[in-house]
Amino acid sequence: MTAAEKEYGSALYALAAEEHCEEEALKGLSLAAEAFRSQPEYRRLVQNPALPAAERLGLLDEAFGGVHPYVLNFLKILCEKSALGLLDGCFAQYRALHYEAKGILPVEAVSAVPMAPEQLNALQKKLEGQTGMTVLLENRLDPLVLGGVKLRYSGKELDGTASGRLAALRRVLLNA
Repeated sequence: MTAAEKEYGSALYALAAEEHCEEEALKGLSLAAEAFRSQPEYRRLVQNPALPAAERLGLLDEAFGGVHPYVLNFLKILCEKSALGLLDGCFAQYRALHYEAKGILPVEAVSAVPMAPEQLNALQKKLEGQTGMTVLLENRLDPLVLGGVKLRYSGKELDGTASGRLAALRRVLLNA
């Protein structure tokens, strides 16, 4: 994440927090980030310098008129600075600040096959007990893990996978 993405995302979060509309702004920002990710040609159109600025801003009004006004104005600022490409990073920073303030810990559980709902529930409860935070658990599939689970959160990685154990064994044998 760039310094500009952090700065813009933090500024939007500070404004939303001050006005007590963090959830609504998060939803709008998420919607906008997903829209630009799924429609890259729309982003190119809105950032096309051949279009007058008023037309580009009007396109944003049409597409995002239903989101919180802070988010719409934020999108317009990014558009005016030809910086809509920073939106994903701004969204990530906003979400990280929001989660931190609300005591939410996003955790990615990587497994070779989908985890059963009971397994996800048990893992979530265990992590919540250990961290004292509300855990937002996402199961991502990666057949290369072979078996077991790898957890990623707060810049940490806990590897309880078969592939991780085999790699550790390989390192020990090569260094012996």
